[in-house]
Amino acid sequence: MNEKRYDDILLISDLDGTIIPRYEIISEENLRAINEFTARGGAFAPATGRSPGSALPYLEGITVNAPAIFFNGAMLKDLKEDKVLEMRTLDGDIWRDFAARVLYQFPRACVEVYTTEDCIVISPEENDDPRLDGEFYNVKHCTLRDVEEETWLKFFINDAPVNLTFVERLAKELGIDKISTSFYSEANYLEYVAPHTSKGDMAQVLRAMPAYAGRRVVACGDYGNDAVLLRMADIGIAPADASEEAKSAADRVGVPCSENLIAWVLKEIL
Repeated sequence: MNEKRYDDILLISDLDGTIIPRYEIISEENLRAINEFTARGGAFAPATGRSPGSALPYLEGITVNAPAIFFNGAMLKDLKEDKVLEMRTLDGDIWRDFAARVLYQFPRACVEVYTTEDCIVISPEENDDPRLDGEFYNVKHCTLRDVEEETWLKFFINDAPVNLTFVERLAKELGIDKISTSFYSEANYLEYVAPHTSKGDMAQVLRAMPAYAGRRVVACGDYGNDAVLLRMADIGIAPADASEEAKSAADRVGVPCSENLIAWVLKEIL
């Protein structure tokens, strides 16, 4: 009996809340399912808001045989070759002005700037998001002035949801909304990346590469920052405990994250 082949599939998946329960590690079932998929010809790419350094510990033991998407679409990187293939940055003094206003007007927020390697926290240390402890981020604390000359890939604010609505108003006031893409990755996490940047936009770059051209894209994601990815895929899949925005963008709703979504995809979809 011939085994099922996946030579025509590019599987792109979010990590946290999709195939890895939050604050946990990937299950043996999902790990085996991904490696079975790649062993049978499938191409697998993670797509995450994380930096490469903070994502790699969660990918240990997983065959990643397609370029990975980081920083919610701001970077496409070949992990095997340790080579950045494409990067989209936040350029111009307006971003420094926006950061200064956020720090001034929202004194209890945790404000983070992501460079190619680091998560740089420019708000007071007492405001730090608890997720930064034990999440493998290379965290540095410094002032806005210290990071002004760095290359910014992502600007991140963690605050009460009601305060983040006022951050959005400030962004419109300064014109930031016209030169960026913004989204929520949790109810209290507001993120800004370059224009026309998302996991879905970078997935389009990936699928156009000669190695993956012609493959059907199957994508998995659980939150608003995955919506573009789910919509662009040939088959978009959200776990049962995903946000309503993600489920609305998906073609199929699967099992909850904790019940091994990739194993379910191989059995029920592929």
